[in-house]
Amino acid sequence: MPTSVFLIRHGAYEHRPSLEGDAASDFGLSELGRQQGCALRDRLARSQEIQADALFCSTLTRAQQTAELIAPVLGLPLHAVPELCEWESGNEAIGLDLFMARFQALSPTRRLHHRFHPSCETLAEFAGRVQSKLAELLQAFAEKTLVIVAHGGVIEVAFAYFLGVGRRPFEGEYPAAGQASITLWRRATARDDWVQEFANDTHHLRSDA
Repeated sequence: MPTSVFLIRHGAYEHRPSLEGDAASDFGLSELGRQQGCALRDRLARSQEIQADALFCSTLTRAQQTAELIAPVLGLPLHAVPELCEWESGNEAIGLDLFMARFQALSPTRRLHHRFHPSCETLAEFAGRVQSKLAELLQAFAEKTLVIVAHGGVIEVAFAYFLGVGRRPFEGEYPAAGQASITLWRRATARDDWVQEFANDTHHLRSDA
């Protein structure tokens, strides 16, 4: 069996700037997010398309709540992993408008190593921690099927990892993953590389699904 990795993005969530202004605020899934998570759960229950060996998620509330909705359908315990959390960029500390202005003013190379706030990580550090954890999980679950419920940034970092292009997320090379979407990567059986079977599948969110 080839190693398979299903990457699922969390549903829509409640987000408000933190009172301290120095950390991302995550108040869990919104009502829309719960509806998206339930639609995903119902799809997986009907189709049985994911027969997985392990289920992981980030430690952020929105990802955990999404994973908790699908865990019973998959019949798996849930393992929360801090290395799968979204990029702690500093946008909360300096404000989103100022953050985006500084982000867009930098070249991709400078942006990768720029620390936007002293208490936060660089983009390279974020990509490094996610890719290191991915490598660890893939080694531990070789020839198995993993489900990872995480974030848009994590899915972009995984895209760079599977293509072997290094720590290069957020350069416009990969479309953002939709909320409650599924992306599947499989290791090619004839050679040591990865194939993206599909990406950003959200057909369970359509009104006619």
